[in-house]
Amino acid sequence: MPLQKIRQDLFALFNEQWKNAQDSLEALGLEEKQIEFFYDDSHRMLLNFSHWFFKNDMPSPELAEARIFSKNLKLMGIIDAVLLLEDKVILVDYKTSKHAKITEDIKRQVALYALLFEDKFKVTPEAIWIHFLKNPDDPQPVHVDEALLEYGKVLLESMREKTTSLDEVNYPCTCGGYCEKEFITR
Repeated sequence: MPLQKIRQDLFALFNEQWKNAQDSLEALGLEEKQIEFFYDDSHRMLLNFSHWFFKNDMPSPELAEARIFSKNLKLMGIIDAVLLLEDKVILVDYKTSKHAKITEDIKRQVALYALLFEDKFKVTPEAIWIHFLKNPDDPQPVHVDEALLEYGKVLLESMREKTTSLDEVNYPCTCGGYCEKEFITR
């Protein structure tokens, strides 16, 4: 598909969703200039994404916004995209941060996503790409190796040690109910 067609389709979808969200946008109580800024910022991210997508001849993802739950790890996550490139699995996490820097928080998220995906699908991802959409550069890869998976296990154990209550009311759902109805549980 030509780049112009990709962009045309993306912008048509974006504009439709933006229009459908007008009531929600107005309810935020933002000034018109702020709303215009967010519209333009989102538009720029779509331009960067479409350029990268076209330049790299990217395939459609196997999964998009994959809600994955592992009963074994008692862990859930939403992975933005799962790509199959040749015989490799690549997980993609889209970021809208101002700065294209892999922070400690991102490193923790990457380790847990790698662990979660491996446990759920019995396949170790080759890498997790962090795609900073405000930046026109390619995604920054974080390669998955045994050390990263071990780090994920340590993080998970640490979280469990800090979780002392067995009463479910102490952990209210903050995902809008997805944890019970929309996560992949196979």
